[in-house]
Amino acid sequence: MMKTPINRILPFALSFLLPVINLVSNKETNDSIGSFYDYLERWFITSVILVVLWFLIRFITKKGSVFNWGKIVVSVLVLLAFFYTLLSYTVFVELGLKWNMIIKFLFATTLFLVIQYALYANKSIMRLELVNEQMKTENYKVQLDALRTKVDPHFLFNSLNTLRTMIRNKHEHAEQFVLSLSDFYRQTLKYNECTVIPLRDEVEVLKSYLFLMKSRNEDAVQITISIDENRLKALIPTLALQTVVENCFKHNSMTAKKPIFIAITTDENDTLKVINNLQPKLEVKEQSGFGLADLVKRYELLGVKDGVIVEQTDEFFEVILKLITV
Repeated sequence: MMKTPINRILPFALSFLLPVINLVSNKETNDSIGSFYDYLERWFITSVILVVLWFLIRFITKKGSVFNWGKIVVSVLVLLAFFYTLLSYTVFVELGLKWNMIIKFLFATTLFLVIQYALYANKSIMRLELVNEQMKTENYKVQLDALRTKVDPHFLFNSLNTLRTMIRNKHEHAEQFVLSLSDFYRQTLKYNECTVIPLRDEVEVLKSYLFLMKSRNEDAVQITISIDENRLKALIPTLALQTVVENCFKHNSMTAKKPIFIAITTDENDTLKVINNLQPKLEVKEQSGFGLADLVKRYELLGVKDGVIVEQTDEFFEVILKLITV
């Protein structure tokens, strides 16, 4: 916010102060000037020349994306020749123009060039940093979109097979299974464009998913959900909770005699915990869709540090998700 006023004031400040410093420090020049009005006139004209010089340099450098030294040198020489000729036959006709004045003019030109080049370089750096940040943001968005749109086709195929079996056996929950399957994919599509969603909405998606899994596995699945009402407004990466629960089913075996137990809770540290008993499958087939590694990356792209913490013992596997509070 401070840069624009400084850029406007700086050329006038330098143009007015440099002649004053020169005239005050140069006794010979002071003696030859004469009256105060002559002093004031010479100071004013010199200041105007320096202001013109400053804006001439700035005009040239703003014409392109490169600091064009050739154009600057030619323009400065033309300006010097013009003012030298003009002033030699007008204001300074009696005093004459000496070589030391030309040298001082060139010194002022060099000073202006250094300052403007520094300002130009700083502006270029800021522009590059802005472009870099925009590219990073766009890249993050593309990566988030790619991660978010992953859907596991195996889940749909297995659900349809389960539905066929339920219909064939005239299962009493067949209609509810269809409604839950439809509701699950409807909500998945609804939140597909969202990077994060409230935990309340995430839980609703999970409930539809859990009904489908319980219907497919009957008594082999035991779920408990204990979420603080005050935490339901917090945000969470879209389908993050469903991803963690899906991994519980993916990596563990389950039967009616040895069911899988999954507990979902929140705590005062604004974290969501998913704990399940370990019953590793002998072989886990590689599947498409989300995984914990993808979830970790999504948190990183959102700028959330330690968004996913995994803890494991011989009997239990726990995933802790950080809730995003606003």
